[in-house]
Amino acid sequence: MKNPIRTLMFAISLAVVCSHAMATNVMCPVLRDREATDEYVTTYQGKTVRFCCNECRQEFEQNAELYVSEVPQLQNLAWGDRLRDFFDTNTRYVAIGLLLTLLIGLRAYGYQSTNRICDDPPTEAAIDVAEQFAQPASLPPERLPLRQRMLTAKVSPVIPLVILCGYLGYEIWSLRDHIASTALAEEIHFATFYDFGTPPVPERPADLENRLSGSYYRGNDERSPRLFNEGNYRTATFHIQLVDAEGTPLVVGDDISDREVFLNLDIDRPPFTPDFLYLPRVMETMFLTRKSEIFLGRDSPVEDAVMLETVEPMQRWNARFSLGKISCCSKELRGVVYVCEQRFYKPHWWSSSEQVGGARMHYGVRYDLATEDGRLTDASDIYMGALYRTRKFPKWKVPMTEWFSHEPIPELPGPNVEDKALLGIDDHEADRGVIAETL
Repeated sequence: MKNPIRTLMFAISLAVVCSHAMATNVMCPVLRDREATDEYVTTYQGKTVRFCCNECRQEFEQNAELYVSEVPQLQNLAWGDRLRDFFDTNTRYVAIGLLLTLLIGLRAYGYQSTNRICDDPPTEAAIDVAEQFAQPASLPPERLPLRQRMLTAKVSPVIPLVILCGYLGYEIWSLRDHIASTALAEEIHFATFYDFGTPPVPERPADLENRLSGSYYRGNDERSPRLFNEGNYRTATFHIQLVDAEGTPLVVGDDISDREVFLNLDIDRPPFTPDFLYLPRVMETMFLTRKSEIFLGRDSPVEDAVMLETVEPMQRWNARFSLGKISCCSKELRGVVYVCEQRFYKPHWWSSSEQVGGARMHYGVRYDLATEDGRLTDASDIYMGALYRTRKFPKWKVPMTEWFSHEPIPELPGPNVEDKALLGIDDHEADRGVIAETL
């Protein structure tokens, strides 16, 4: 083959083009751990998208923007856009590639020049040029002109090839790390940042008046005719309140100038809820913070984290988070406190050890404190909202008010069913990578 490099580049380009032309989603873009089938399909932007069930297809049709990144056939970009993006994000690697190409080209040119000198009879013009640049035979190599040294130097192809292989290996490692990080972020947060922005801000109920305390109710994820109220029952109760350093509740008209104020959070377990949801190993991962990074706590500890404290084992928990002070130069104090859960992952498939991968923001407490002459006004407000929904909890299927609401959600009147799959315990075990009985 006369030009193996050109042939290799053509083969790579053809493979890339074919892979994009033939790409289709093997896995369901909504429930990514399930295989898609030809039985449930829809058309989006002129492309056929496959799903594992009709519910996932309906979810995609109503919220396609959430799942477009999971559909390979929707990722085809114009070649000009691909090249522009590649050069913008890989400038230094392009420079390395050009350098390697230059070294190989110089070596190839010098090799061809040597062959021509040895095989072809010299012309008069070549003799004149040779005489013009002739150097004494005794002249050391370092005294030769740079061009002659570059063209006659013995550059081994092993060196640039090793560098090139090292670069390709680094690119593969970077791509693998990027894919793993993207998958980890999606596993931790799912739709949090898409639904609630960056940083996430919980939605405020339209019918809720300004207040400095309140109760909120978390509903069950599972829905089934075999469950009480078809699965619409309470699994947690939250109480939030603005308090001072001694824990005394604050109300409109209280003077808080130069006083540190706190958000007090109480979590109560409703009767007959599964033990697994409230085991110490689960509750010990919960904390409050004002930070909202994607991989919060993975690379460094969360500086302002306040962990939950057990007030009554398996029944009640409390945390008190400092909101700071309103100084003499300010009349407002605003922000969001996140109720987070540490998430763990296995960094290597061959290891059983786990590391903190980030923090899932389950809920957010928004506070807007306004003062006049140092006293709280009736414009002050604190409210709580959910910031996370599971994949099996699409908005179109179950109203958000049945999952998290300031209006009471019915409590279980008696012992629940014992079917672990029906209660969703199997999903919780798989999600955390543990078995309930071993905790």
